Amino acid sequence: MFERRVLSAVFAAALCSIVLTAALPACAQDMLYNNGPDGDVGYYHVNFGAVVVNSFVLTRDATVTSVTFTVYDVDDANTPLRVLWRITTQPFGGEVMGEGFVPLTLLQDPYPTKFQFFAWPVGFNTPNISLPAGTYYLQLQDVVTFFDTWAFWAQSSGGSSQAYYEPIAGNGAGGISQVPSEAFAILGQWSSAQPREARPKRE
Repeated sequence: MFERRVLSAVFAAALCSIVLTAALPACAQDMLYNNGPDGDVGYYHVNFGAVVVNSFVLTRDATVTSVTFTVYDVDDANTPLRVLWRITTQPFGGEVMGEGFVPLTLLQDPYPTKFQFFAWPVGFNTPNISLPAGTYYLQLQDVVTFFDTWAFWAQSSGGSSQAYYEPIAGNGAGGISQVPSEAFAILGQWSSAQPREARPKRE
């Protein structure tokens, strides 16, 4: 009887570990950068060719492990499913520090906005990306929703990121413009080394 109880406890602990590993954000992660929550003030397309880029600053060396952001779309059953992400050293270019086309994790139930869209707080895991202190850029595009509709990245309620929008990527139409920044956060682990001055933004 005692052995059976011990095995049951081990199995439950292992299952809990799996669930926590899949969840976002994970308990062990640090908030490396937070550009603020959804402000219900605006949005920009992030699929069907449209691309949005937001800067973020690491005040010291860190390892990025996940990202959270807010998607707008139509219908409270239209779950955002996947996103193409990239972290670079320049907006729309520079050195690519990490990228992937990954599934999205729903962080809370969708809620209505004043734009008659539903807002979806979502997140995704990245590989462990070790970055020195400095300025980087999070690029999001190709968001896939359950009904294959337009998707939008929600504007922040007061973030300090520098943001850029390309309505139709790569075909010369529209061009890149600077826009209000979006709702997102970068999570991971700070380096155990002493903080140092962030390197300047690469032009």
